[in-house]
Order: sequence, then structure tokens, then C-alpha cells
Amino acid sequence: MKKGYTASTSVECLRQLQHVESLLEEMLKKYQRQHDELQSDIITSLKKKEDKQTLLHKLRRKKIVLHYMEATRNKIANIVSKQYALENLNITKLQLSAIKETVKVFKVFNKTHSYEKIDSLKDQLDNLTEQFMEVDTILNEESPLLNFDDSELEQELVTLNETVEFPTIPMHDIELNKDDHTTATLHEAPLYV
Repeated sequence: MKKGYTASTSVECLRQLQHVESLLEEMLKKYQRQHDELQSDIITSLKKKEDKQTLLHKLRRKKIVLHYMEATRNKIANIVSKQYALENLNITKLQLSAIKETVKVFKVFNKTHSYEKIDSLKDQLDNLTEQFMEVDTILNEESPLLNFDDSELEQELVTLNETVEFPTIPMHDIELNKDDHTTATLHEAPLYV
């Protein structure tokens, strides 16, 4: 059975790469110690004026250690590069999953809300809005019954004023009887009757 890419395989790969990187870092430290020891030994041998073959042998060993130090550094760089690539692969997988889900949502939306349905709904809304605006205009129009001519109203007021007689109010003192049988003038009389 073919095993597909999963997040757990990705995490396991990252864990393994980190483990290998830590082993390589330890090897590099070991090579660095060996290099430092050889360098010190070569300088000491030169001071002691040891024979040429011994010095050449130590220099060869130093070159071998330098070669493996460089190879180990390259391997570490390669491992780090693979870690970054794997992390990017995880991000790409997440992006693809999000895109797939987005496509599903769009498909469901398109099944329930086709272009024709949306266009029809928009037309219906426009028609209903137009009808509402017409009704609103009709309701807000002034009724012809409520439309009065000001000159006619003024003429009617003059006519009423001429035909209706209002009683005149006396302006002289009048005696009023109170409950206690005293008299008062109009100016002193209470306003209630």
C-alpha cells in the first residue's frame, strides 16, 4: 500500500534531520579539537626541530581533518537547507488544503446561488424598491382636497367677520354680588363665574 504525505511523516522527517544535524555539529567540534591539537603539535615539532617526515605526516593529518571539517560544514548546510525545504513543504501543504476548502465553499455557493438566481433576486429587489418609492411618493403627495387657495381663505374670513356679530364687552364698573353679599367692581372681581 502506497503511503502518502502526512503531517506526522513531515514532523518525523524534521526530527530526524535535526538529530543528524546535532550529530554533525558534534563531529565538527571533535574535528576542530583535533585540528587545534595538530596545529599546536606541528608548531611544537617545528620548535624542537623534529625530522621532516614527522612534520609532513602531521601536516597530512591536519589537511585530512580540514577536509572533513569542510565536508561536515557542507553536510550541515545541506541538512539545514532540507529542513527549510521541508518546513516550506508543510506551509505549501497547508495552503493547498486551504485552497481545496475554498473551492468546496465556492462550489456549494454556486450550486445554491447561481448567477441567474442572483441576477433574478437583484431584479426583484429593484422592482420592489421602485414600487415602494412610488407608494411613498403617492402617500406623501398633498391631497387636492387639502390644497387651499390663500386668497379664497382671506375672502371667507372677511365674509365671516361681516356677518357674525360678537357681543360687546362693557368697559365700565359693574357691581357683582359675592356669596357674602358684598359688592366689588369689575377690576376686583374674580376671573371665574
